[in-house]
Amino acid sequence: MASRNSDEQVQEPQEEQPLSRSAYRKQQQAEQDAFLKRDRKRVQAEKRYAKQHPEGDPEQAAQTANFDEEKIQRLKHRLNWAIAGLSLGIIIVFLVLRFVEF
Repeated sequence: MASRNSDEQVQEPQEEQPLSRSAYRKQQQAEQDAFLKRDRKRVQAEKRYAKQHPEGDPEQAAQTANFDEEKIQRLKHRLNWAIAGLSLGIIIVFLVLRFVEF
């Protein structure tokens, strides 16, 4: 019996009452306003940082551009071969279906 009384004395936290629509909307609006305020501060800090730390040297940018051009050319070449292979495969399937009787 003693353990039963001690169990009854431990009260579970009561669940929060559901908010009314207007209270919920106010809560959501307050959260949205807080987010926008933090976001504005973040954007200002990023702009300030960008002004203090200009981009890297032009030589590095040129090397990156050359690398990107080479990469684009390789991808174009691969894509052209892929298109040619698929086209050839479609033609072969068409010919097989047309002239082979099942």
